[in-house]
Amino acid sequence: MTGSFSLVALLLRIGLGGLFLLAAFYKLRDPMTFAEAVMAYRMGLPDALTQLATYAVPWTEVFCGVALVLGLWTRAAAAVFIALIGVFLVGIISVIARDLNITCGCFGKFKLYCEGPVGWCKVGENLALSALAGVLLVCGGGRISLDSAAARLAKKPT
Repeated sequence: MTGSFSLVALLLRIGLGGLFLLAAFYKLRDPMTFAEAVMAYRMGLPDALTQLATYAVPWTEVFCGVALVLGLWTRAAAAVFIALIGVFLVGIISVIARDLNITCGCFGKFKLYCEGPVGWCKVGENLALSALAGVLLVCGGGRISLDSAAARLAKKPT
């Protein structure tokens, strides 16, 4: 890989990983508000599944965010990132189809790009994030990553 891609990969990893960590921070800081946000989507989830999501989603975001920032298991972390965004997209499109007027609840009061209630802007925002994570899924974390350092160490003769 070229040096310029390694820099792009580093920036993508830090940006996407940092975004996941920010989202997790807001969810873990106030789990009740996140649980209410999940319930606002009216997906018909049993209470136990809503409660599981309230804690599993932010901790998944923490582990995935840290892995991306460090460039550790980059492809796996990018795949988890894309899978979570896919789940979020199902909820968002469901809200749009049912004409519900709710806010995302993803980042607390912080807005990434889209303002106001959940709508097509949020779909575009999530698709863009998925595409960026897709670059890491396909190409890996670049030379400036723990993945790359581990690969170099594995190739050294003993």
